[in-house]
Amino acid sequence: MSEKKRRFRPVHEWYELVQQPNGSFIRKLNEIYSNRSELVKESTNICLKSVQVFGETYGWDKNIIIVRSTGRINLLGMHIEHRGGAINTVAIKELFFLAEPRNDDVVVMKNVDSDKFPDEKFRIQECLPSYKIEDWDAWCHDEFEKRKNNLSVTWSIYIRAAILHLQHYCTAENREFNSNLRGMNIVVHSNIPQAAGLSSSSALVVAAAEASIYINNMEINDTDFIDICGYGEWYVGTRGGLGDHSAIKFGQPNSILHINFFPLRVKSLPLPKGYSIILANSLVEAHKKEGARNIFNNRVASYTLGLMLIKKSFPDYARKLTHLRDLNQKTLGVDDIEIYKIIKSLPESITRNELSKNLPECQSEVHHIFRSHVEPDEGYKIRQVCMYGIAECSRSDMAVNFLEKGDIVNFGELINISHDGDRVTHIVNSKRVPINNNYSDDKSWGYLL
Repeated sequence: MSEKKRRFRPVHEWYELVQQPNGSFIRKLNEIYSNRSELVKESTNICLKSVQVFGETYGWDKNIIIVRSTGRINLLGMHIEHRGGAINTVAIKELFFLAEPRNDDVVVMKNVDSDKFPDEKFRIQECLPSYKIEDWDAWCHDEFEKRKNNLSVTWSIYIRAAILHLQHYCTAENREFNSNLRGMNIVVHSNIPQAAGLSSSSALVVAAAEASIYINNMEINDTDFIDICGYGEWYVGTRGGLGDHSAIKFGQPNSILHINFFPLRVKSLPLPKGYSIILANSLVEAHKKEGARNIFNNRVASYTLGLMLIKKSFPDYARKLTHLRDLNQKTLGVDDIEIYKIIKSLPESITRNELSKNLPECQSEVHHIFRSHVEPDEGYKIRQVCMYGIAECSRSDMAVNFLEKGDIVNFGELINISHDGDRVTHIVNSKRVPINNNYSDDKSWGYLL
């Protein structure tokens, strides 16, 4: 029997296997958790509950696969992977995704926590147009506007995002499907804290993509897989990058991953001996509702618009500036003073009308960028956002050297500086007061580089 066929097991067999003390399932969890019995037990219970719910919902004789996904913590390299910057991540917690192949294209979804996440389903072909999507980004904008008030689509949006983009990936220019994706019967269960900035949603995207690829007997390389997940999540409404999905896909036990983008490269760095990472849940939720989505997409837009302004103001450097990460002394062959000059050219704040006047040759692109969010009342803080991104790219690259040396002190200092760049308050004379993170002409920025 082939390895792929062997991974499909009847639900009742999985139920028995998960409970076997010396079985392959427990052995794998012991490997992941370094034989820490309390963590292995928690993971086992989550999976066992998932299998039980699947059996009770769809039948104990159904042949299924089990996909395990994780959350992630990004220690350094905040929101810069879409600018070409690197990230430094660790994998945490887990999500189990159980799937049975169907003979049609219907995707039926059940969450063990059904009180929070009601049952949902969709038909793949009904969610896609009858033509080849030429611009996935623009199409996702259109779809987001259509379903704004559709309360029937909630948590399943992340499963839809992965599967619809995978089907788009498998669609030829003549609209013929190179592979007509099969539907699935699904059960999901997770202990990743929700709305806590730990990628519980991206964990669902990655698991859905893994399951669909496996069920449809497809071979997809790592770079394309990450693209499918990352750009697929644009369907949800945010315009993030590929970092969360890469961290989940390549996560390893007891390791910090240093992940570069464009091109994708992954380096595993051991967690320095004698140290542990402690995760404390503040219980402050970061739901991807309209307000939070606007803020996130506004910052992504500010990065893009900032680089466009720089290329126009400094045409001699334009060909070297593919991504914001390229704005550094080494890539441009300049000194610190020139970097400061470039940054100072960026506006502290600028309106949409002013941007349109400043970038008349890029009107189509500029107005497309505007679609993802509402215009900020105080204008786009271009200089502030780009300054943080440029410095964060530099800090993230520096992290590798410290981690390889086991220098956790300097690595931690980089993390502190990184968080200072986007803190909203700090303590002055025993009182918490707002922080002004604007980078005005009268400020010195050298300490950030």
